[in-house]
Amino acid sequence: MDPRTPVTLVTGFLGSGKTTLVKRLVRQDPERFFVLVNEYGEVPLDHLLVEGRAEALAEGCACCGPAEELVETLAALHRLGGFRHLLLETSGLAHPGPILQVLLSPGVREAYRLAGVVTLVDPLHLPHYLAFPEAEAQVIYADLLVLTKADLAPEEDLVEAEQTLRRLNPLAPVHRSVRGEGVGAETVLFPRKAQGFRPLPPPVHAHREGLGSVSLLREGEVDLRGLEAFLEAMVFGRGPFRRGRLVRAKGEVNLRGSHRSLRFHGVYALLDFEKGPPWPPGPRINRMVFIGEDLDRKGIEEAFAQLVS
Repeated sequence: MDPRTPVTLVTGFLGSGKTTLVKRLVRQDPERFFVLVNEYGEVPLDHLLVEGRAEALAEGCACCGPAEELVETLAALHRLGGFRHLLLETSGLAHPGPILQVLLSPGVREAYRLAGVVTLVDPLHLPHYLAFPEAEAQVIYADLLVLTKADLAPEEDLVEAEQTLRRLNPLAPVHRSVRGEGVGAETVLFPRKAQGFRPLPPPVHAHREGLGSVSLLREGEVDLRGLEAFLEAMVFGRGPFRRGRLVRAKGEVNLRGSHRSLRFHGVYALLDFEKGPPWPPGPRINRMVFIGEDLDRKGIEEAFAQLVS
């Protein structure tokens, strides 16, 4: 069993309902959680609204502030202990990328493991929000998307919002919620596990400025050295990854000689690995997803085909 403390990143644009959801989770089991709230503004307030142990980051937005502050806060919480799950609620204006970089960085990932990214979306104002690159990034980085205020939006608006979200992020499940209810607590807390690696939809080019995804799946085995070379090319921008800019990656592979899958999760040049469950009977499908700007789809597909035998 992994001894590290799981961290769930709860993000979403301004007014999307993050604190409402966090309060609901904490209310169910106050001793389980510590809530770290990152607010944008000189007077922190949201952490005072959470029933339970909560703290506000002192220096404003975590995505554009000093990474050292978040690292020091995480280290202090680890020394403090007394909780089993960390909820990190971001500012509505936060870009998830830099925060995820901290969570996956050496020194932090030895104490904490990323359980996943949950993004809350207000369907009443989605077109307006997506004019902000931070809001679009929040959707793209999500492992789970929660449409809040489902009781206030007309059904046609909810359907249109779901279609928009799936174009931007074809992998993350989309759930509807009313005042923090409607999605199971464990689904929210462990969205990467809940998401799984089900069959992927056709590749899409999702972003008006070149941000899109390359989704790959192929039955077979992967040699460990070949996988290391493939991931090294990804991290250092070599081979099929030399063009464009990779911002996120995830995958599940069938290593030769292993009865368990190997899963990886990456943000920019940082990678995190975890053992998956034993493979069920039947074909073992290798699955990888890459999200970035102007990726070389053909080159990545060819390299993936060579990797899997």
